[in-house]
Amino acid sequence: MRARVHLPHFREQISIKDVLGIAVGTAILSLGIQAVLVPAHILTGGVAGLAVILNFLTHVDISLWYLGINIPIFIVGYRYISRRFIIYSVLGVVFQSLFLQGFKNIDFGIDNLLLATIFGGVLTGIGSGFVLRSKGSTGGTDIIAVIARRFWGYNFGQTFLITNLSILALFLFTSSLELTLYSAISIYISSQVLDLVESGPNVTRTAFIVSKEYEEITHVIIHALHRGCTNLAGLGAYTGEERQIIMVTVAKTELPRLKEIVFQIDPEAFMTISETIEVYGRGFQDSKADF
Repeated sequence: MRARVHLPHFREQISIKDVLGIAVGTAILSLGIQAVLVPAHILTGGVAGLAVILNFLTHVDISLWYLGINIPIFIVGYRYISRRFIIYSVLGVVFQSLFLQGFKNIDFGIDNLLLATIFGGVLTGIGSGFVLRSKGSTGGTDIIAVIARRFWGYNFGQTFLITNLSILALFLFTSSLELTLYSAISIYISSQVLDLVESGPNVTRTAFIVSKEYEEITHVIIHALHRGCTNLAGLGAYTGEERQIIMVTVAKTELPRLKEIVFQIDPEAFMTISETIEVYGRGFQDSKADF
């Protein structure tokens, strides 16, 4: 069990802006599912996709299946994830369950399967992106991915790929190959749009931080964000003062929280963030050759 570490001058804050972002995101996500994908019998990814399959099989509302599947996942994941993430994720699940129920009779009437695939993928990607930008999740595979990385070292992409492939394989037994392939395309479009909405087209960001409170910021990054970082010796060209520069690389979903940590501890910190195309090492991509 991971010991609790005291984090000086930093605490996770519940923000009305974040809650509104989660609400807007889940509304857009639910609208894409109920008004576009479900009428076209196209699947979405994650727990929502599994709920759609169970709805096809049992005719029980998607919102009820979605809520029911997430309950045991939250029970298992409660002790391994931060308090705010759990609170925001619970809100995400509740909001999405309500919106799925509220939008169940809405149908945009898109008869063309390809258009439904594209439009549904775009809407679900935008919705998921808003939720992640707000430091939350819609439960399900997000929580499973965190647990998988903590215990077995799998990155988020590997976990999402495995879970979505499993759900698509199950869908193949309840639907046609054609609809399964359209569903795979929709899930791919959704993931690409999510990246663009959440934090741009690249997966990781590398930040350089200059602050007099570098020791405290480093401490919180290591113990709250669970990311390694490096302190580099620097020299101010104008002042001639020696400074410590923090270098840290984070996943796309961790960038909003990194900014929060830095500027809550030192509002006058200087921070640059650059796109990182590939990252190898612990917590990121395996450095071993693929062939």
